[in-house]
Amino acid sequence: MNHECINLKERFGRRYKVEYEQSYFAEYGPGARVEDPVLMIVPCKYGQLYPAGGNLLAAVFDVADLPAVARVMRPRRRRQVSNAEKARLRAMGFRKGQQGRPDVQHSGRTGAPMPSGDSEHLLRQTALFDR
Repeated sequence: MNHECINLKERFGRRYKVEYEQSYFAEYGPGARVEDPVLMIVPCKYGQLYPAGGNLLAAVFDVADLPAVARVMRPRRRRQVSNAEKARLRAMGFRKGQQGRPDVQHSGRTGAPMPSGDSEHLLRQTALFDR
Protein backbone atom coordinates (compact mmCIF):
# COMPACT_ATOMS: atom_id res chain seq x y z
CA MET A 1 0.00 0.00 0.00
CA ASN A 2 1.20 3.47 -0.85
CA HIS A 3 0.35 6.04 1.82
CA GLU A 4 2.09 8.81 -0.15
CA CYS A 5 -1.11 9.77 -2.00
CA ILE A 6 -4.32 11.42 -0.85
CA ASN A 7 -7.02 9.19 0.64
CA LEU A 8 -10.12 10.13 -1.39
CA LYS A 9 -12.51 8.49 1.08
CA GLU A 10 -11.19 10.51 4.02
CA ARG A 11 -10.93 13.78 2.09
CA PHE A 12 -14.05 13.72 -0.12
CA GLY A 13 -16.08 10.66 1.01
CA ARG A 14 -18.81 12.65 2.75
CA ARG A 15 -19.56 14.62 -0.42
CA TYR A 16 -18.80 12.25 -3.32
CA LYS A 17 -19.06 8.53 -3.96
CA VAL A 18 -15.70 6.86 -3.56
CA GLU A 19 -15.19 3.39 -5.02
CA TYR A 20 -12.30 1.11 -5.82
CA GLU A 21 -11.08 0.50 -9.36
CA GLN A 22 -11.37 -3.01 -10.80
CA SER A 23 -7.75 -3.94 -10.08
CA TYR A 24 -8.50 -3.63 -6.33
CA PHE A 25 -10.65 -6.77 -6.45
CA ALA A 26 -8.08 -8.61 -8.57
CA GLU A 27 -5.39 -7.78 -6.03
CA TYR A 28 -7.29 -8.28 -2.77
CA GLY A 29 -10.18 -10.60 -3.74
CA PRO A 30 -13.93 -10.06 -4.18
CA GLY A 31 -14.82 -9.64 -0.49
CA ALA A 32 -11.78 -7.59 0.54
CA ARG A 33 -12.02 -4.80 3.09
CA VAL A 34 -8.48 -3.42 2.77
CA GLU A 35 -8.29 0.37 2.54
CA ASP A 36 -5.86 1.14 -0.29
CA PRO A 37 -5.89 4.86 -1.22
CA VAL A 38 -3.93 4.21 -4.43
CA LEU A 39 -6.84 2.20 -5.90
CA MET A 40 -9.66 4.59 -4.88
CA ILE A 41 -11.62 6.44 -7.57
CA VAL A 42 -14.40 9.04 -7.66
CA PRO A 43 -16.73 8.09 -10.54
CA CYS A 44 -17.84 11.05 -12.67
CA LYS A 45 -20.23 11.55 -15.55
CA TYR A 46 -17.27 12.11 -17.88
CA GLY A 47 -14.58 9.80 -16.47
CA GLN A 48 -13.15 9.33 -13.02
CA LEU A 49 -10.84 11.03 -10.57
CA TYR A 50 -8.04 9.10 -8.90
CA PRO A 51 -4.90 9.89 -6.88
CA ALA A 52 -1.70 10.53 -8.81
CA GLY A 53 0.62 10.86 -5.80
CA GLY A 54 1.03 13.47 -3.12
CA ASN A 55 -1.72 16.08 -3.44
CA LEU A 56 -2.25 15.48 -7.16
CA LEU A 57 -5.33 13.84 -8.56
CA ALA A 58 -5.39 12.33 -12.04
CA ALA A 59 -6.74 14.28 -14.94
CA VAL A 60 -3.72 15.63 -13.31
CA PHE A 61 -4.37 18.61 -11.08
CA ASP A 62 -3.70 19.74 -7.55
CA VAL A 63 -6.25 18.71 -4.95
CA ALA A 64 -7.02 22.38 -4.21
CA ASP A 65 -8.37 22.70 -7.78
CA LEU A 66 -11.04 20.02 -7.27
CA PRO A 67 -14.02 22.45 -7.25
CA ALA A 68 -13.09 23.77 -10.73
CA VAL A 69 -12.37 20.29 -12.12
CA ALA A 70 -15.54 18.86 -10.54
CA ARG A 71 -17.63 21.42 -12.44
CA VAL A 72 -16.25 19.93 -15.67
CA MET A 73 -16.06 16.22 -14.78
CA ARG A 74 -19.25 16.22 -12.66
CA PRO A 75 -18.47 13.58 -9.99
CA ARG A 76 -21.41 11.54 -8.81
CA ARG A 77 -22.66 12.74 -5.45
CA ARG A 78 -23.46 10.55 -2.49
CA ARG A 79 -27.10 10.19 -1.64
CA GLN A 80 -28.08 12.56 1.15
CA VAL A 81 -30.91 11.49 3.44
CA SER A 82 -32.66 14.21 5.44
CA ASN A 83 -33.23 13.81 9.18
CA ALA A 84 -36.99 13.63 8.55
CA GLU A 85 -36.48 10.76 6.08
CA LYS A 86 -34.15 8.97 8.52
CA ALA A 87 -36.82 9.26 11.24
CA ARG A 88 -39.48 7.94 8.85
CA LEU A 89 -37.29 4.94 7.91
CA ARG A 90 -36.51 4.18 11.58
CA ALA A 91 -40.24 4.25 12.33
CA MET A 92 -40.71 1.64 9.56
CA GLY A 93 -38.13 -0.64 11.22
CA PHE A 94 -34.96 0.18 9.28
CA ARG A 95 -31.67 0.51 11.08
CA LYS A 96 -28.13 1.14 9.91
CA GLY A 97 -26.23 -2.13 9.61
CA GLN A 98 -22.53 -2.79 10.10
CA GLN A 99 -21.71 -1.97 6.46
CA GLY A 100 -23.93 1.10 6.39
CA ARG A 101 -26.76 -0.77 4.68
CA PRO A 102 -30.26 -0.69 6.14
CA ASP A 103 -31.47 -3.95 7.62
CA VAL A 104 -35.21 -4.44 7.65
CA GLN A 105 -36.53 -5.42 11.05
CA HIS A 106 -40.09 -6.24 9.98
CA SER A 107 -41.63 -8.98 7.81
CA GLY A 108 -41.94 -6.71 4.78
CA ARG A 109 -45.75 -6.81 4.81
CA THR A 110 -47.73 -3.64 5.07
CA GLY A 111 -51.38 -2.93 5.63
CA ALA A 112 -53.81 -5.00 7.72
CA PRO A 113 -52.48 -7.32 10.43
CA MET A 114 -51.93 -10.92 9.38
CA PRO A 115 -54.57 -13.46 10.43
CA SER A 116 -53.33 -15.84 13.12
CA GLY A 117 -53.64 -18.91 10.85
CA ASP A 118 -51.23 -17.43 8.28
CA SER A 119 -48.02 -18.00 10.26
CA GLU A 120 -46.80 -20.73 7.87
CA HIS A 121 -46.98 -18.22 5.00
CA LEU A 122 -44.88 -15.78 7.05
CA LEU A 123 -42.23 -18.48 7.68
CA ARG A 124 -42.02 -19.25 3.94
CA GLN A 125 -41.78 -15.53 3.15
CA THR A 126 -39.09 -14.95 5.78
CA ALA A 127 -37.10 -17.94 4.51
CA LEU A 128 -36.89 -16.30 1.09
CA PHE A 129 -35.18 -13.25 2.61
CA ASP A 130 -32.74 -15.31 4.69
CA ARG A 131 -31.01 -16.81 1.67
